[in-house]
Amino acid sequence: MEREIRILHTGDTHIGYRQYHSEVRRQDFINAFSSVIDDAIDMKVDAVVHAGDLFDSRNPTLEDILDTIKILSKLKRQKIPFLSIVGNHESKQHTQWLDLFESMDIASRLGTRPFLIDGVAIYGIDNVPRSKIPLYDYSDFTAENCGEWNLLVMHQLMAPFPFGEWDCEDVISSLPFDLHAILLGDYHKNEKTKVGSTWATYCGSTERNSASESDPRTYNIITINDDGLDISRRNIVTRDFLFIPVELREKDAAYELIINTIKGYDVAGKVVFLDISGNSDVSISYNEIEDLLAKQEALVTRIRDMRHGEGVSEDMDVEVSFSDPEEAVKREIKNMTLTSGGILIDEVVRDSSVPKTKVDLETESKIGVLLSTIDFSVPVLNVGLRDSSQVVGEYGKAEIDVVDNHGETIAEPAEKYVPDNISEQVPEVQDTNMITASTIETVSDDETLKDSDDDTPEDPEKKPVEKGDVHAKPRQYNLGDYL
Repeated sequence: MEREIRILHTGDTHIGYRQYHSEVRRQDFINAFSSVIDDAIDMKVDAVVHAGDLFDSRNPTLEDILDTIKILSKLKRQKIPFLSIVGNHESKQHTQWLDLFESMDIASRLGTRPFLIDGVAIYGIDNVPRSKIPLYDYSDFTAENCGEWNLLVMHQLMAPFPFGEWDCEDVISSLPFDLHAILLGDYHKNEKTKVGSTWATYCGSTERNSASESDPRTYNIITINDDGLDISRRNIVTRDFLFIPVELREKDAAYELIINTIKGYDVAGKVVFLDISGNSDVSISYNEIEDLLAKQEALVTRIRDMRHGEGVSEDMDVEVSFSDPEEAVKREIKNMTLTSGGILIDEVVRDSSVPKTKVDLETESKIGVLLSTIDFSVPVLNVGLRDSSQVVGEYGKAEIDVVDNHGETIAEPAEKYVPDNISEQVPEVQDTNMITASTIETVSDDETLKDSDDDTPEDPEKKPVEKGDVHAKPRQYNLGDYL
């Protein structure tokens, strides 16, 4: 090696996560990532490698995107490359957010062709769904331009770690060059091990995504020199998660015990978990405890009552019933009276054979087919109208024939009846047997249908109605009316 190479390995920043519905916690995730980048600049590393899940969602807010651009721009000003892959949380079907940052020259997307830093070659594999892992094609990797030291960045759960879905040995043996380290993301705890002569390491997440992540948050520093490859861990200063255990015994002293226990801790600005155990016959009010912690300026309060199950009040009546989930869903959807387009979308979303990453594409395709079958020259009332019951259902019974614009009858007359206070009514016409769907418009509540044989004086300005002719202003329809 001509010189020592140092690479900062981070990942699972989950920018945009509003943990516990707290805007302050959303900012905490931004701040944690920013502090890691500041460390990279202070240490003057040769590159920052991000192992996926930069964002918590594939649809981050504009604010999250702008904050991220601002942070990455700090690296660009110091000429430190930001190298990354796409994780499962942020993965989109086609163009990725990482591609946007690459087009802005503030990031590089790793892949089968290496990013070279002197004698170090860095490759990347975006997150691969579990079902597609056995089918992964390594043929795009070649030994051309590989380095003296070769690193691979992945966002997967890997064996030999006990939670692994993809075996590191398979990856190492499938590549056409020697691999010296696999830099991993997805698992939020810092881990490292050796597979043969190859290191495999998780950097850990930059912020706590759950209460179970009790260890300090970390990132890795990969150092490569003539002595070999070394992996060291650095801690990140993040907001404290405070766990307060309380064991209840006597009923009369329960609140006194809880209050005195809480007062023994500094809860200001912290995410506080009050873990209650002990006598299940002791009744307490969660609201009073939350109010106490709020007065002491705890940022977030979570009460976990181990006596009844996490967060479940002892006086809460829980009704449990079992039924066929599919049948229950069908009943609810029927009650929702969805349009044909809505029903189609529901079917796609609940179809277990459609991968989650293909839902948008499948929905777009089926909606396109539905739209191609609709004749938009036909007024909305005519679309799908086949019998008088549909007219009765929407307008009440009326002694009319509803005809299309060509004068063809599409609904038979029914018994004359005009309900009170209907919002959609047929306007006054000369001949109620020749009303087209396009003559129907919204009128005031106190107006009613006019019979052709009533005593209302005829307006001399009005002309006789011909088939397909109208007096009223046609209603303007939108796509939702047809679907």
